[in-house]
This record gives sequence, C-alpha cells and structure tokens, in this order.
Amino acid sequence: MNGKYHHPVAIIGAGPTGLTLANLLGLAGIRTVLIERNTATVSEPRAVSIDDESLRTMQAAGLVDEVLADVMLDYGSHYFDAHGRCFAKVEPNVRDYGYPRRNAFHQPRLEATLRSGLERFEHVTVLFAHEVLHFSQTPDAVTLMVKRASNETIELTADWLVACDGGRSSVRSAIGAVMEGASFEQRWLIVDLLQTTDRFRHTRVFSNPDRPAISLPGPYRSRRFEFKLRDDETDEHAESEEFARELVSAHGPDGNAPIVRKQVYTFHARIASHWRKGRVFLAGDAAHLTPPFAGQGMNSGIRDAHNLAWKLAAVVKRELPVNLLDTYEAERIPHARALIDLALTIGRVMVPTSPLNAALQQAFFRLLKVCPPALRYVTQMRFKPKPHYRNGFLLNTETSRTSGLVGRMIPQPTIETADGRQILLDDALGNRMALLAYGHTTAHDVGNALSRASLSGTRVLVGVVPKDCLPDAGGGDDAVYRDADGALGRFLGLQPDIVLVIRPDRYIAAALTVAEMADFPEKLDRFFAPISAGSPCVDVDTLENQT
Repeated sequence: MNGKYHHPVAIIGAGPTGLTLANLLGLAGIRTVLIERNTATVSEPRAVSIDDESLRTMQAAGLVDEVLADVMLDYGSHYFDAHGRCFAKVEPNVRDYGYPRRNAFHQPRLEATLRSGLERFEHVTVLFAHEVLHFSQTPDAVTLMVKRASNETIELTADWLVACDGGRSSVRSAIGAVMEGASFEQRWLIVDLLQTTDRFRHTRVFSNPDRPAISLPGPYRSRRFEFKLRDDETDEHAESEEFARELVSAHGPDGNAPIVRKQVYTFHARIASHWRKGRVFLAGDAAHLTPPFAGQGMNSGIRDAHNLAWKLAAVVKRELPVNLLDTYEAERIPHARALIDLALTIGRVMVPTSPLNAALQQAFFRLLKVCPPALRYVTQMRFKPKPHYRNGFLLNTETSRTSGLVGRMIPQPTIETADGRQILLDDALGNRMALLAYGHTTAHDVGNALSRASLSGTRVLVGVVPKDCLPDAGGGDDAVYRDADGALGRFLGLQPDIVLVIRPDRYIAAALTVAEMADFPEKLDRFFAPISAGSPCVDVDTLENQT
C-alpha cells in the first residue's frame, strides 16, 4: 500500500476483539482495514475460557466449526478446602445459547482461526507490522498516520475507527477516557504447561487461605495453574523454574510436565469513563479490564465486537441512521460492569482472607445442599448476569404483555424444518434483522399483517410453531420451523402468537402479541426510521420512559 487510502471502518489491534469485529464486518460486506503493530497473532497462551455467548458470535462469524475443533467443551469447577475436601461443584449443563456455558481454548489457536477467516474477504485489508503513530478526526472522517516495518509512513482515512488496542490503549488516552475502578496489589503466578498427566477435566479451585490456587484444564493436554503469591516472594523468585515446579508438584501429578510460560501478574477491575468520542470507539480491554476469576475478560470484548459490528454495518450501508451508534455505550457498559462485579464476587470465594472466612464460605456452600433451588442456582451458573439491555436500540410498547422480553438475548434452541432436519435457530435467522413469529399463526400470515410497514431494517421473516405442531412449508420466502425441544416456548412464557424483532446480535428489539399488531406497522416505521426522514433511530418517547 502506498499513498492515501480510505475504508469505511478501521480497526486497531488484532486480538480476539479486533479479529472478531473484522470478520463480522467482512461478512456484512464492509470494506475494513485491520492494523496491528505486531508481526503476527499471539503465540503464547493468554485467555483460556470461552463461553456460550462468544461461541454464538463465532457462529455468526461463520467460523464456529473451525473454532470448536480447538475447544474442550463443557467443563465445570470444583472447589476444595485446605484439607483437599471438595465442598462445592459448579457444573452447568444447560445450553441456552446453543453451546455449553464454560469451555477451554487456546488463544493462539483462536486468533489464528480468526486471522485465517479474514482471507475469505477481498474487501478486508490486514496490516500486521504496522503501527498507528497518531490519528485525528473531523466531523466527516478519521485520519491515521501509520508506520510500516520499513519505517515508511502512510496515511489512511476511515469513516469510523475502533480501538481494540488492549489495556494500555493509546487511543483511549487520546480521546480523553480514563480507567475508573480498582487495581489490586495481589500478585499471581501463571504457569502454563503441556502434556499434562492429570486427567481431571474440571477446574480445581484450591480455596486455601495459605496459598489460593487454580488448576484449569485445556485442549490438547494443556493445563494452566494460577498461584497467589505472598508479599515476601519476589517476581524473579516466583518465575524461576524451581519455584514453579515446586508449586505445580504440590497441586497434582504434573511436576515434570513441560512448562511453556511462567508470568507474574496483577489484576484490575476497571472500566473506561467513556467508550466513544466522535468517530472513534473503544472495545475489548481498551474499554474494560476484568479480573480473571470468572473467565470473562476476552468474552466481554467479543460481546463488544458483536454489538458494534452490525451497527457499523447498518450505518455504513445507510440502512439505519447514524445515531444508532449512540446506543453502543448505553447497551454495553452496564453489562460489562456487571460481569466485573461477578468476577470480584467469585474471587472472594477463590481467595478467602483467613481460615475463619474460608470456613464460613464453605459452610454456606454445604448448606445449599438442603435447598435444591438454591443449589441449582449455583451449580448451573444462574448467578451469571443474563444479557439484558434496558436502554438502547429497543422499542417498548407500554400495553404489551411481552414487554419483559425486550432487551434480552433470545435463546438458541434446536428447531426443525418441514422436511425433518434439525438446526440451530441462528442458522435460520442469519446475520440480519429478523422478524420471528411464534405460535399457531404462520409467518406468512404475520407477513401479510405487516405488509403496510416498510421494515427497512428487516431482511428475513421466520415462523416457529410450538413443539406439538408440525411445521408447514410457509408462504413465499417465509420459512416455518418447529420448536423441537420446546425451549423457545418456555422462554416466551407459552404466550400465544408472539412476534419478535430480533437484532443481528440476537437481542430482542421489540415484542408484541398478534392481537396488538393493529398499529405496529406504524411503530416499526418509526423504529426503522428512513434516513431521509432524519428521525431518531429509537423511539424518543421510549427512551424518555426508560431513563
């Protein structure tokens, strides 16, 4: 590349967040440039846990089969006291979003898969060994000065810039955002090893006040240990081979396994004061830093990417007004903050402050066994905050009996086609705004009822009939499926004939019963406001009611 080049979207940082965003934009047909100062994706282990929401995003990116090939699915956590007795087991077995809630992976393999995925798109330019020296923005564009490995400087312009440049983000500083929250003095030693001989497939959490520790299984016979360090143990001593092997030997049979990484780290619970300035956005670690105890740091970044990707695509394509992008912060910040709080709570169990504190915590978990509902709440990880947006690109109808569904992520159940094939729901929805009609009213009937609405942002209409019904062939381009395992009906509360507007990131933007559809086309026209009208992208009255 020489001279001056323009792309609708520029991304800085080719970690999991930036690579996911680039793949989603590539699928949407958006010309994108991805800039990374390193010469390649990471080679050393970093994040080790990928959750169901992130795997669902990999499905949206068209790469879930490739990603799953390197993932160890569906593991739990067992908690042990100082005497080696197991006092709690967390083993979630639900698949609300189509995949297990907890899964182990290798970040280098994930990044390599996402990098290879970009080769599908001629309109996505990937620039490794390129460093952004500085940028400036006007009301119309962002200009970036980029240095190549040869020290040649090139100028790029973009309509929008997304900074996925990590916890030490220079872009965050440049837009005047500051990290708010806490950084902790606790130091932990990470030890990553290969060829484990420990065949236990769940995480072991050693809630020992004397030396809290964690042992996490990984794919391809890998294992990660994390040990809390004491104040008198220096970083240099902790990262020595002898010390690392001494700790590993005390927590399992892997004392002689090959070690590929030893590193001391401290953790943070911080979130940026703002995630946007003008045409520049923050995402991933540039926007938030999450303690490791819940395994949500990388997963939160992937949520950022999915939220932002479809909105940027809709704005670039002029399908929705530009102020759709105002909803990014409103939707993502509360959920990111909730997961930071979750990680801190889990950390209190993993890291008891004293023998008395440990004993009280362990007694609490043992008491849960006499209360099955409370026990299920813990063992099925129902304490993890459910994805739920309360402000943003949402249309609430005050009279609707289904208003509690708005802003929630729709589950991904198995659905059945008219010819008996079973698929996941997202495979029917695609990466488009969708109307989903559930009940005995067919999608074709709903389509006729909504024929007065322009539905400028809607691209597909899908019908799902209850479990005890047979799907028909639909009408025209409409597809009708059966709720094969009844999961969708349970989520919707078994109300008859419901119509949902599903966003590309699988959140419910609007919900109503068929009986309420008389004036819904007009509401949808306002919701998907044509750009030429210059009206807001969300219902003004709705926003006023929500704030």
